[in-house]
Amino acid sequence: MSEIYKESVKVIIRVINDTVEQIDKNDVENLENAILTASKVFLIGLGRSGLVAKGFAMRLMHIGIDTYVVMETITPAASNKDLLIVISSSGNKGSLIEITKLAKKVGMTVVSITSNPDSLIGNLSDKVVFIPKVANSCSLAPLNTFFEDTVMVFTDGVIAELMNKMGKTESDMKKRHSILE
Repeated sequence: MSEIYKESVKVIIRVINDTVEQIDKNDVENLENAILTASKVFLIGLGRSGLVAKGFAMRLMHIGIDTYVVMETITPAASNKDLLIVISSSGNKGSLIEITKLAKKVGMTVVSITSNPDSLIGNLSDKVVFIPKVANSCSLAPLNTFFEDTVMVFTDGVIAELMNKMGKTESDMKKRHSILE
């Protein structure tokens, strides 16, 4: 039996470690402060970045943040008191650009999490969390695996920071966890 999966996991973990070390702590603090001061937090991403956005939204909800995923049927109207978090490696996806422009038109604060801070979305954003590209994709981690996996782990770290700042515990989160599953 091949053990390519083990080699792949080791490469991905190494790249995540190397990348996280390079994320600017000011970017992290800006994201956390934007979340804590927003009335509502909206998240969006496409493809696997969209799945990461949904996972982050779930954890934000678990710690008591009023959180929604853009384009879901139950997503409410947004206002100038709200935050949009856009997760996009390229920062140049057409539909994400249009949603970011709509958010700015309403007066929302926009934070992008991207590997391309000079992208259209990066330039439209009030704050950018720059996720450096420390390795190119390969057969062990094709396409944007490094970005998506890094952002998933990064947002889990942000949740831990927010829990600390808000005085939340895992027990508090369990009270907000779905029981209809």
